[in-house]
Amino acid sequence: MGSALAGAKAGVVASLYFAGSISLFNILLLVAFKSQALSYLQTFSTCSGSGPVGVAGSAENCLSLLVLEVIPIDDFVRIGVVAMLFAVAIGLYYDYLPGPTYLRRMLLIALVMLVFMLFLDLYGVVTSVTQEVLMIIFEGVAALVYAIIMARLYRRFTREVEFQTVPPAGKVIVDRRNLTGKKRTFKTNSKHKIEAAGELKTFKGWLVSGGVAVDDPKGVSTSMTVTGDGLLKLA
Repeated sequence: MGSALAGAKAGVVASLYFAGSISLFNILLLVAFKSQALSYLQTFSTCSGSGPVGVAGSAENCLSLLVLEVIPIDDFVRIGVVAMLFAVAIGLYYDYLPGPTYLRRMLLIALVMLVFMLFLDLYGVVTSVTQEVLMIIFEGVAALVYAIIMARLYRRFTREVEFQTVPPAGKVIVDRRNLTGKKRTFKTNSKHKIEAAGELKTFKGWLVSGGVAVDDPKGVSTSMTVTGDGLLKLA
């Protein structure tokens, strides 16, 4: 099941960190390798002129535009959007991701996101192979921290519910999906339609534990509210 909203809420913080840290490191890298960056920029006709910052067409001015506008605005937005889209995708498909823990699942998606960004050359503005390697290494570290932030926040905004039944009591249908014998993630304080289906000759009601509550414990069709980890059992 998962929760796109929970993924988005966690993604706001994680994406801001991810995009912000990469952009900041990119700026610091260009400043640290300023002479090398200026030499590279002078190979372009639009930046081949000489003069201080503020002189149009000078390498100094081009570098200033990169540091003050292109990286903190354009690159930041592009990286942030990608990270946010992956966060929402995590919320939607979390329960289908392989891995026994929140962190391991987030690490898998962070790795996929990193490969995707490298494939699209979204690792900042570089003017040498050395800078490119440093940016890729830093982006890998940033992706790791992104996964840790996502794991902690997504766990804070969601709860896990296990669905059980006593054979041959039938099936547990939640929001029109058969979740019998499965464990699924739901947004905290969310409400969902539940229904007993299949063989109902021995149906006695709903048994709950933990942070799960049912509006009508004896109703074949009712609603459940998730406030914490718990169990819903068809008796």
